[in-house]
Amino acid sequence: MHRVLPTSPLLALLLLTACGDDEATSTGAGTGGGSTGNASTSATGSASASTASGDGGAASTTTGSGGDSAASTGAGGAPPACADAGIEGTVTDEDGALLESARVTIVGAGVLREVRTDSAGAFSAEMDPGTYALGASRRGLAYVEEEVTVADGCVNVALALGPETHQGLWTSLGDAGERLGGTNSGVMLPDGRVMYCHDTLDPVIVDPVTNERVSAPESPRLQGCHAVSLLPDGRLLYVGGADVPVYGPGTKQVKIFDPEAMTWAIAPGLNDFRWYPTMAPLPGGGFITIGGGGADNPIRVDTSETLDLATMEWTPAGDVAIGNEVSPIITLFTGQVLMTHRPPQLYDPASRTWSLAGDFVQGDRMANGDHADHELVMLADGRVVAVGFLTFVPQDPGQMVEIYDPAEDTWDVRANMAPVRSRASILQTPDQRILVMGGKKEDAGDPTPVNAWGQVALTDVYDPATDAWRRLDDMTMAREYHAMPLLLPDARVLISAGEGEPGNEPEQSIVEAFEPPYLFRGPRPSITSVSSTELSRGDDIVIGFANTAAPTNVLLVGAQATTHFMDSGPGRLLDLEFTQDGSEVTATIPSDEAFALPGWYLLFVMVDDIPSEGRIVRVVP
Repeated sequence: MHRVLPTSPLLALLLLTACGDDEATSTGAGTGGGSTGNASTSATGSASASTASGDGGAASTTTGSGGDSAASTGAGGAPPACADAGIEGTVTDEDGALLESARVTIVGAGVLREVRTDSAGAFSAEMDPGTYALGASRRGLAYVEEEVTVADGCVNVALALGPETHQGLWTSLGDAGERLGGTNSGVMLPDGRVMYCHDTLDPVIVDPVTNERVSAPESPRLQGCHAVSLLPDGRLLYVGGADVPVYGPGTKQVKIFDPEAMTWAIAPGLNDFRWYPTMAPLPGGGFITIGGGGADNPIRVDTSETLDLATMEWTPAGDVAIGNEVSPIITLFTGQVLMTHRPPQLYDPASRTWSLAGDFVQGDRMANGDHADHELVMLADGRVVAVGFLTFVPQDPGQMVEIYDPAEDTWDVRANMAPVRSRASILQTPDQRILVMGGKKEDAGDPTPVNAWGQVALTDVYDPATDAWRRLDDMTMAREYHAMPLLLPDARVLISAGEGEPGNEPEQSIVEAFEPPYLFRGPRPSITSVSSTELSRGDDIVIGFANTAAPTNVLLVGAQATTHFMDSGPGRLLDLEFTQDGSEVTATIPSDEAFALPGWYLLFVMVDDIPSEGRIVRVVP
């Protein structure tokens, strides 16, 4: 059964009492580092007022009679000093250093108050007599929480935030209802459900909230090992693959599934045979598909072609340097398309040609004509992170992360994490960190347990802003690269498949949901309204919010469509510019078509690294 995200009893009735002037206006602009910018919100989540020390940070309290205290800085200015009754205190790190701009929340029956610490690490808030859950957090440090009773006078509290240690939580949601083996794909639909399909003959639609499964009708023809994406009109596009169950010759098939009508349609076919092609959306609409196994698979083709959404016809484009398949790919903010398997290359939509991009620092990574050893995500600042490495030299497992700078056309090796893995499943979360799940262990000397095929059950998180790693909760089982991670609207992460031998169907495919550490960091913001879910480039969207005095970021995160470990969705996290007026923010959709690719996105309001529940929106072509 689905594990309901816990909510503290003190959060049963939430009423935000703003700190200062409700009509204050603030502005934010995305920075890519998660520290300033925009956000969306949710009132539910594992961030409950339930523990005294959050994810491991120390907390201590002393009580005293009233008195003046240093005022904290909030969204609308400093709150009133704690005089007759209330809470005041300081927030420090574990070494006693005072922390500025730490988030302090005070939750009681029907009350949620949020203040920020000032430059001296101090905060204060007048409160009616009663018992409250007092919590404090700051990005990169632990969330701490304790119960405080206010009577007469002021309660003085000293909160110390230790290192962030919460590991998040994986929960099994049971059988997917379909054996998802070496030909599978998973797509988040416009209504938040997920369509799993391994060969288009017996797809299943899973509701990750209720855990209900619905069988979708089978398609007119087998089509395994396809590329898949969600069209801007909400239908699913299945491209290429094979006409036989596994490892067959490539196919020119293109099919479309309508999840509202629950019907399949045959679309105009490809120009070339493509078994496991690479596919990405293009600025202005349409898609490009590259490579794949040809009619003589496993020989790979070096051709590419583009789809015109108006006619649904495919037109040949330029050739890549080496024939390949299922390569990591992403559309850059420059409008070019970066494909990184054998070797890194760039596609220019204007000239319809491919050229070599800067090569990896670790250019000796395994490139054996089969799948890539890494996957890509693009940061909010436009840089691209490659995670995963398979070396030619067994004694040297290599480095897990390289980051590509499109402006410089160069790669840079970053901090490593043991054990080094190839073909892990990765996903960028709303806090602008990167989850790394499963994969094949490449360091023979590392003691981490593996299954019969060398795969691990590990979950790690990499923070590009600090170039640091942290170990999180293990999955319930080891998974290989066919696992299909998807970010859900409630900010959990869903994963399925990859349980058995790579490329083969397991006896049973198990769906797991992950609650990242950000769901355990106090009250979540919430989105109360959006002016429109149909967004055009350059337009403004007005978002009502609650459970925070001031959002820090407003994000659009591309909805994912995955096969193997390749995402053919929009593949971007847009940190929107916004202004705040009271309990609303007005965010601006980028006018550049290379930024706001047409398609489906999750809209989040953030407070520091804590996301709201998301709303599914569409950027129209």
